[in-house]
Amino acid sequence: MNKEYVEQLETKIKEYEEVILEMSAPIIPSIVPDTILVPITGILLEERFEKIRIKILSYIQTHDIETAIIDMTDITLDKIEQIGMRELGNEIHQLTDAIFLMGVEPYYVGLSPQLIKEIVTTGVQIKAESFSTFQSALKHLMKKKGFVLQKASV
Repeated sequence: MNKEYVEQLETKIKEYEEVILEMSAPIIPSIVPDTILVPITGILLEERFEKIRIKILSYIQTHDIETAIIDMTDITLDKIEQIGMRELGNEIHQLTDAIFLMGVEPYYVGLSPQLIKEIVTTGVQIKAESFSTFQSALKHLMKKKGFVLQKASV
């Protein structure tokens, strides 16, 4: 293989990695103003979690965001084997602190019972509100902000 071909392959790999990151942690504006939802999917690795953290913080920096809802519904114990529970706890702790430092309130949703058990057993501290589902977090947030959802009359 020649050098030019290898460089083209490396460029393609970087492009694909960016596409995968975008798909595995999209930032979705919520119906609640100034709120984003970030569903995290796929196998978690330390480097990947770092990229997700940078992506979230960059988005917060360029948008007027008050609340970030991090959805961990897809994250199961088998998807964190490579990172380990302690390291995942560390990553969640760093993400939470960074979001707070940007003046945004983090919420976590979708933590599985197995994941919660591991978090508690390893002594990981998550200083953020958590909810079982995105819907319950939105209901709480809407009530907190004084919003009422009403059916539209036709």
